[in-house]
Amino acid sequence: MPTSSLHLPVPTTSVKTFSYRLRLAWLLLPAFISATALAGAAGWKLGKDNGWENAQKNQPIAHFPQRLNAIKSQAGQMEAKTIIFGDSLTEFAKLDTLCGTPVLNAGVSGATIQDTAGWTDDLIASSSRPERLVFALGTNNAKTYLTKAQPVEPTLAAYRTLITRYKGYDIAIATIPNIGAAAADRFDQAYIDSLNAGIRTLANETGAKLIELGQPIPTRDGVHLQPGAYSIWTTQMASVCKA
Repeated sequence: MPTSSLHLPVPTTSVKTFSYRLRLAWLLLPAFISATALAGAAGWKLGKDNGWENAQKNQPIAHFPQRLNAIKSQAGQMEAKTIIFGDSLTEFAKLDTLCGTPVLNAGVSGATIQDTAGWTDDLIASSSRPERLVFALGTNNAKTYLTKAQPVEPTLAAYRTLITRYKGYDIAIATIPNIGAAAADRFDQAYIDSLNAGIRTLANETGAKLIELGQPIPTRDGVHLQPGAYSIWTTQMASVCKA
């Protein structure tokens, strides 16, 4: 009776070759670890520089330069008599005219009062003879993770410095809409109440026109207005047209 034998495959790699590859792997391992660490560090730095870290806190810093370039481009395509500086509530608004003249929408999502002070000069310089400047800011200052770093009083002082920089323009300043329940864990309504009180005082002391938005306005997420609610926003903005 024939017998069968089990034939195992013969390794084609010699012991010498295997030993060489093993030594090579050990030599390359430190370089691989260093490259990985460097890539991780670069990714962390890039993440900070591009706002990934802050974007998770609802402050998309990476959006700022692109949005500012868009505003400057639009400024060069029109002769806006009014510029509205604001945050996402302004950026999302469709407002082509105010008081019968063209409007430049200079809303930048995520912007705080302090942020905006860094680009107002540049945007005004990009525009052709604006006459009215409207400031509708402060919602992002009320983010819970920012309120301790930017208390109400220093924030109001920064706001005063910003609006008094532009004496000679027709200045208007808006209060901040109330935060809805859906965003109550991310924004501090008490901070907004205090900031609104200060904005009203600031308008009175500087002679700026007051736009009253400090009220509950229907939102889709507790912060951003429902499309239909912009009729309230637009009506209040138009209050600057009254003699």
